[in-house]
Amino acid sequence: MADNKNHDEQLERIMSCLADSVLELSDEEILAETRETGADPQEEAEHTHDVFRQASKALETVNKRLWSLGHTVNPKYWQHGERGYQNNCQDCGLSVNLNVAGEIWGDALGRPCRESEQYTRREQELSGG
Repeated sequence: MADNKNHDEQLERIMSCLADSVLELSDEEILAETRETGADPQEEAEHTHDVFRQASKALETVNKRLWSLGHTVNPKYWQHGERGYQNNCQDCGLSVNLNVAGEIWGDALGRPCRESEQYTRREQELSGG
């Protein structure tokens, strides 16, 4: 488990360094590098935008679904896993997963959080109690 944490921390540091190096480049330098690879800068920009939009929609969908079932996840605790990103309900521990392709799955999406006061109150209101 410690090895996974070390690996995740190293990967996060590498990704941060890469992001910083990209942010230091001028627009002209980025365009020149993109053209050097034979890629169309406009197509690359659109593809990148689509990936971010799809990932953002998946996260929004997951959050709405979790909330409707009474689950709460800490947004800072998303861990990179084999097929995407994973988190757990802070109250009951059930898992939730998503990937940048927009796929979502996990036990927390299939059943309500029985540990959540929020869900218990909502369940009582719906049943008239």
